[in-house]
Formats: sequence, structure tokens, C-alpha cells
Amino acid sequence: MAKKTTVVEIAQFELASGVTDEEFIKEAEVVQRDFLEKQSGYIDRELLKDKNGLWIDILHWDSMEEAKKAAEVMIKNPKAQGFIQKIHLPSVKMFHLEQVTTWK
Repeated sequence: MAKKTTVVEIAQFELASGVTDEEFIKEAEVVQRDFLEKQSGYIDRELLKDKNGLWIDILHWDSMEEAKKAAEVMIKNPKAQGFIQKIHLPSVKMFHLEQVTTWK
């Protein structure tokens, strides 16, 4: 039986001008509850921030196809618009990577 490959989605970005961390986290929770948790192949997510205002959103998916489909659909989904509007879009860098191995 072939080993199942987990896909890791990493989004790096800064917040839009004037957006507070609290405002952004509120929208991140909305997109989590009303969009991501309902997507096929979604496993989990963590949100990180450094001291200079750089944010990293890390999601795990069952497959590359499901990860990329969710990313495409999210852009048009009304439940995700508040989240997307809080991000400085020119700062976004997105990666979809296949997990090679993990250590615990």
C-alpha cells in the first residue's frame, strides 16, 4: 500500500494598512469555521506571526488537488472576503509542498 502524502500549504503575508491583529484574527476565525473546515481534504491549520508583522498561515491537506482547489474557491467565497481584505495582497507568497517526512 502506498504511503499517504500530506500536503502543506504555506501562505506568507503582511496585513493591510491600518488592520489590527485583533481584527485579522477575528476574520481568520470566520474563514476557519465557515470555509476551511468545510473543505474536502482539510486537516488542520496554524497561524504564526513574527515581531515585525510577518504572518504565516500553515494548513495541512490530504492531497495537492484538494489544497489547490480550496485556494481557488476561497478567493471567490463570500465567507472569506473579510479575511482576504485584511491582507496586503502584494505581500502574499503561497507555497504548496508535499511532506517528505516528519519527526516527532
